[in-house]
Amino acid sequence: MRRTQPFTAPMLGALLLCAGASTPALAQSVTLYGLVDTGIERLDNTSSGGSIMRMPSIAGSAASRWGVRGSEDLGNGLKAVFTLESGFGLDTGETQQGGRAFGRQAFVGVSGRWGQLSLGRQYSMLLPGSANSDLFLAQIYGTGAFDTYLAGPRLDNALAYLGKFGGVTAGVLYSLGRDGLSCPGESSNSSECRAWSAVLKYDTPTWGVGSWIDEQNGRDSRATGGADLSEKTDRRWAINGYVLLGKTKLAANYMQRKNESAAATQQKSTLWSLGVAHPLSTAVTLEAQYYDFSYKDSADGGKMLALRGTYAFSKRTAVYATVGALRNDGKARFSPSVAASNTALAPLAGENQTGIMVGLRHAF
Repeated sequence: MRRTQPFTAPMLGALLLCAGASTPALAQSVTLYGLVDTGIERLDNTSSGGSIMRMPSIAGSAASRWGVRGSEDLGNGLKAVFTLESGFGLDTGETQQGGRAFGRQAFVGVSGRWGQLSLGRQYSMLLPGSANSDLFLAQIYGTGAFDTYLAGPRLDNALAYLGKFGGVTAGVLYSLGRDGLSCPGESSNSSECRAWSAVLKYDTPTWGVGSWIDEQNGRDSRATGGADLSEKTDRRWAINGYVLLGKTKLAANYMQRKNESAAATQQKSTLWSLGVAHPLSTAVTLEAQYYDFSYKDSADGGKMLALRGTYAFSKRTAVYATVGALRNDGKARFSPSVAASNTALAPLAGENQTGIMVGLRHAF
């Protein structure tokens, strides 16, 4: 007579394991990620007199953030995707981007071999358009010294498409209400507070060229003390490129802006830059970029040299030292430090300023 073994907990676990092995796993992936970056900065020649030592909210090499991204395989090469990303200042722990819970990115979409279609708060197409050519794009001494929008080009209520086909990248974005904090938001009144952007670029393993455009619409009341609600545009367009000569990267950027808003004392401006990056070893990288900014038919403008040296302890942790030396022309009050231009931290009109920062970065 055959004996029957009692049904024990280990046997139950084995059965569940076998059942799981024969059942397709849920094709969903969710990742928690982030980056923390801070340091000590010294700015000389401030308008209040003397220098200041501080721990800035804007990090030297990368903005601090945490986020959750995920995808689900829907079959036939189609995926559902989402990203929720929050920015914060490591100096005080405060939320950035106007206090938004997920101010850096917040979108959901679908992707496939044809590209990705997404809806929510997203980056303008100028970010993928400049990512390979502007070495200091969203860092403390970089493009944002002359145009703060370039340091964080995000748009609310946006529908975006971005696709990559071999070396060609193409994308377009349209926002129904570009900024819920500073504009009326989504409106049925023509195109006020709406925006659009587009990118087209071509990359190879050793060189690349690209172009992007970004246009924002709003209301203006400069003519009649508030009665004029005519639409005004703020348009930026750029071309750029880069080349790798061995391990050395050379990059160039050129941008024109036409800003019709009432706050713009000069409507047309030009910004160009030249950059170089070279790894001395697997751990040490040196980078430099020169910027030249000018207004049309004006003596006001500025020139800046940004330098950075980075030492990587690992793939996730690095220390860096960075310098931004800015010379103002005419009556300009630009500061090399992002978001400090034309504030109490900036120099007096026409004077120069240098910033130095040493920091630590860790990614997870």
